[in-house]
Amino acid sequence: MDTIDFQPYEKKPSRLMRWLQVSFVVLLGIVFTVGAFAIHYYNGIQETLNNIHVPLSKDKASTSTLTDGHSFSILLIGTDARAGEKNGRSDSMILATINKEKNSVKMLSIPRDTKVTYDDGDGDIGKINGSYSKGGAEGTVSAVEKLMNVPIDYYVTINMKGFSDLVSAVGGVRVTNDINLTEVNKKFVKGKIDLTGKEALQYVRIRHEDPRGDFGRQDRQRDVIMGISNELAGTASITHFNKLLKAVGDNFTTNLSMDDIIEVATKYASVRNDVETLKMEGEGVSIYSEAYGFNLYYYELDDKSKAAATKAFRDHLGLSTDTTTTE
Repeated sequence: MDTIDFQPYEKKPSRLMRWLQVSFVVLLGIVFTVGAFAIHYYNGIQETLNNIHVPLSKDKASTSTLTDGHSFSILLIGTDARAGEKNGRSDSMILATINKEKNSVKMLSIPRDTKVTYDDGDGDIGKINGSYSKGGAEGTVSAVEKLMNVPIDYYVTINMKGFSDLVSAVGGVRVTNDINLTEVNKKFVKGKIDLTGKEALQYVRIRHEDPRGDFGRQDRQRDVIMGISNELAGTASITHFNKLLKAVGDNFTTNLSMDDIIEVATKYASVRNDVETLKMEGEGVSIYSEAYGFNLYYYELDDKSKAAATKAFRDHLGLSTDTTTTE
């Protein structure tokens, strides 16, 4: 495989990179918003957070690790569990590190088809998004740590159904659709459209009708997230407070505690002003699967590119720059 130079920052980011940067800032903004609510509505939010709090096996039962304002890492996992599935698969994975001293964020999207080796002793390969169906958030955190050689402190998962419930909770959102997508719903014409919760879920799941494929799908996810965020910033966040809590409780899981979220909201809000998008190069490969009897597509990361991304993350966390991974 030809090596491709790692580019830690693109002066003219691609559409995907722009989407990732905007989406992460918006999602981080939602965490800050929840944190602000927690300060004023502590008792109401505490019960919800207790219900969605799922610690990792490596977590320690202690007070918040953010009280000293140290750097930390977080993995955002978008999942898509259908009827009858225990976990489903991770639809998107964004790894980010936050450094309060440098007042900055570094983030990276990990392609869901990235080829990894399973920890089963047999050297079997698979796609990294399969780690969620095998082991839930614990499995995905472990797989990303192994792939990137970067310790992960926190994770947040949101099921795709969460789009629907959150949109319903804030009373609907308005998005600007830049292409006619009327096969699924006649309402999805080009221009500004108002979406109910059910319609928002239909809207973000469209893939085959859009000639841009996943790129278009990611744009729509971004727009709905931004619509939710805009509503959260207005009176809807107070008017529909109980519905918002239920939507969060039904669709999110995290190992962030109440104290952690308050610390993030009060001490780290300014990091949103400096978000740097990292990029890993690689190539698509087709590998025969004995289990399925045909070739499967994988995305194989370039070793030099992956090592550079690891170094950037570890530097940002103040860790040693050893980039050796077990993958």
